[in-house]
Amino acid sequence: MQNTIQTISIWGLAILMVIFGLNKFFGFIPVEPPADPTAQSFMGAMFTSYLFVIVALAEIVGGILITEPKTKFLGWLLLLPVIFNISAFHIAHDFIGNGIWLLPTLFFLIITYFQFGTIKKAMNYGKA
Repeated sequence: MQNTIQTISIWGLAILMVIFGLNKFFGFIPVEPPADPTAQSFMGAMFTSYLFVIVALAEIVGGILITEPKTKFLGWLLLLPVIFNISAFHIAHDFIGNGIWLLPTLFFLIITYFQFGTIKKAMNYGKA
């Protein structure tokens, strides 16, 4: 059961990150602007600077890396600031929004739980 939940979370997060990363370049999913003027200013500044491209590339590359067991931790590290900023932005400025931000956040938290559980087991391996 644990493996199934982890696999679903990894692939769910990977698919979401790749799709939304590609959407930043191709715009195939329309995105409503947030209602808060501060949030609109932030989004406007991000979309008119190089940060937009960096976030899109981090989403795409992190989404791909997290699917491969050997690079899962690297993908997790790459997605950590992206997911944190998505969550912080929506909690602070656009909590209701479209709600889709909750799904990658949930997937990321599940992956984090299993990732650190594995690390803790590995650190205690060999101890009596």
